[in-house]
Amino acid sequence: MAAAHGKLQKALEFINRKGFNGLIVYSNGSANILRPNHLHWFSGCRLMGPRNAAILSKSGDVILLVTPRWDQARVQSKSWIKDVKGTSSFVDELANSMRRLKLTGPVGLAGSNEMTTEVYDGIRHIAEVIRADDITPAMAQPKTEQEIENARRAGRAADAGYRSFIENARPGITEYEFLAEMELAMRNAGADDNFNLMSAGKHNQAMHAPTDRRLAVGDIIIGEISPVVDGQVLQICRTIVLGNPGHVLVEKYDMLVHALEESLKAVRPGNPASAMAIAMNEVIRDAGYGKYCAPPYMRARGHGMGLGSVSPGGVIDDETAAPFEKGQVVVVHPNQYLPETGYLACGETVLITDTGYERLQESLTQLYVKEV
Repeated sequence: MAAAHGKLQKALEFINRKGFNGLIVYSNGSANILRPNHLHWFSGCRLMGPRNAAILSKSGDVILLVTPRWDQARVQSKSWIKDVKGTSSFVDELANSMRRLKLTGPVGLAGSNEMTTEVYDGIRHIAEVIRADDITPAMAQPKTEQEIENARRAGRAADAGYRSFIENARPGITEYEFLAEMELAMRNAGADDNFNLMSAGKHNQAMHAPTDRRLAVGDIIIGEISPVVDGQVLQICRTIVLGNPGHVLVEKYDMLVHALEESLKAVRPGNPASAMAIAMNEVIRDAGYGKYCAPPYMRARGHGMGLGSVSPGGVIDDETAAPFEKGQVVVVHPNQYLPETGYLACGETVLITDTGYERLQESLTQLYVKEV
C-alpha cells in the first residue's frame, strides 16, 4: 500500500506542477515492451478489456473504469484503487466520472496514443484535454523494490525458457511447437505473459513470430526470450545450432559475445547510454563489419525494459544521450546480421546498480551446439 500511496502522491504533484485540474490515465488493454504501460503501472493491475481509464482529481479522488463489465471483481481484488466500476457504456461512464470529480479546464491525458476518436470526442466537450504521456515515465522512476523483484523473477523464468529452448531444439518439431514448449516452461516458472520471437534456418534474415516450418539438421535457431512477471519484462537473446556449427559461425558468434562484454563495461550510472552502443559497435567495426552496424542489419543496441518507464529509451544507439541511472532495467544485445552467418541473437538484461550492473539471468550468452 505504501507504493500505491506513493504513486498517488507523485501523480498529484505532477498535475499540480503542470497546472492540470485532473488526470486521465487510459489503456486499450494492450502491452508493448518498448513503451510504458501507463494504466497498468498506475493501477497496479493489468487491464484486459479494450477500454479502461483511471480518473484522478486534484483532491486525490480516483475512479477506475474497466471493460468488460464482468472484470470489475478481479481488478478490485488487485488494484489499490478502491472505486472500481465495470461498465458496458464506457464513453458515457467516463464522461459521468469526469463530471462527478469536477474535472473541468485543463486535464492531462496519459495513454493518448491508445485512445480512440470515439472516446476522445466523448470527453473533449467536458474539459480541455492535454496530452501528458510524459507524466508516467517520470513518475515511474526509480523502479520500486517490488518491480525489481519482479524483474529478478522474470530472469528466472527466462532461464527456464532457455533450458526449454535447448531441450526441445530437434529436427522435425515445428516452430509453433518449439515456442509453445518454451512458453509452458516459463509460465511454470512464474511468468504470466511473454513476447517471444524466433527464426530457424541456414541463413536467417531476422526474427519473427513462429510458423509451421519444421526444424532441420544444420539450422541456426535464434530467439528473443522475453517473459513477463506482473508487467515487468526481461529479455535474453540466444542462438543454438542443430549439428556441426562450423568454424566461421563459432568465430563470428565469439565476436558478438566480445562486443557484449565490452559494451557492458560502459553500463554504469551516470554514463550516457550511447557509450554502451559505441563500445559494442567498435568491436564489430574492428572486425570489418562497420557497414552492418546500422539498419537494416540491426535495429538497436539495446533498450529499456519496464512497466511505467523504459528509460533510458525504447532504442539505445550511438545517439542516445540519456544517462544510465540506478534502478533501470536494460537489455544489451548485439543482435546482428552478418553476411557469412545470417542474423544471430546475442544479449541479456541487466539492472543498473550504484556502481555498475547486475545480471538478471543465470544462463550465459554463448553459442549452444545441439548434437543431432
